[in-house]
Amino acid sequence: MIILPLKFNKFQINYQTMKKLFATLTGLILMSVLFFAQGQDLDKILKNHFDAVGQDKLVKLKTLSFSGKVIQGGMELPFNMYTSRPLKFRMDITVQGQKIVQAFDGEIGWYINPMMGTMDPQDMSPDQIKDMKKQADMDGDFYEYEKKGSKLELVGTEDFEGTEVYKLKLTDKENDITYYFMDSETFVIIKTTSKRMIQGTEVESESLLSNYQMIDGIAFPFSISSGANGQTMVEIEMDNVEFDEKLEDVFFAKPQN
Repeated sequence: MIILPLKFNKFQINYQTMKKLFATLTGLILMSVLFFAQGQDLDKILKNHFDAVGQDKLVKLKTLSFSGKVIQGGMELPFNMYTSRPLKFRMDITVQGQKIVQAFDGEIGWYINPMMGTMDPQDMSPDQIKDMKKQADMDGDFYEYEKKGSKLELVGTEDFEGTEVYKLKLTDKENDITYYFMDSETFVIIKTTSKRMIQGTEVESESLLSNYQMIDGIAFPFSISSGANGQTMVEIEMDNVEFDEKLEDVFFAKPQN
């Protein structure tokens, strides 16, 4: 094959080099267009999701209080759960007439479990505190995710039990990855999966969210089923939600011995 040299800014560039350069530039342009389109799709999906769940109303709340029952091991255990800004969380569960408490005051995570033979508050492990921080975020993982140091990607669409869902991948600032499966029609989350290292062991967990109810314009899943490594471990059934109940900081603070 005859190669014809072309003059280009005083450098000799042959036909094959120009062909490769053109192909590379074309690929980069197409890639940029695809990333831009994907970003546009993600922005639209998030807007629809925030509209569906009443995010504009949720961010104005100062506290959220829930009550219901935890179903585990054939037992139904009454619970009360409280969240307050900024990043405060507490959950009380009654087991055989005794109250188990888990709490996070924004910095310190602690618990009281009389089933372990003591009423003294105990410090949580770093892994437990990490989970508490996530639970304490009233606004959810998607809202202002970039400010939280997270990365959110639209993986695509797939079928989940006959429902088309958007699959979203969230990588938080600690590099923990959670996949969210969002109903493509209602734009609410119906499933999450994640893999995390807990005390040196990788645990794969899954949660199914259903029975969404609108309370003063905000959507809440009243039924949640959670498990790990393919086995359902606990079910949560909520029966009441309260907004802006007055909760003092001391309510979340670790009791002094």
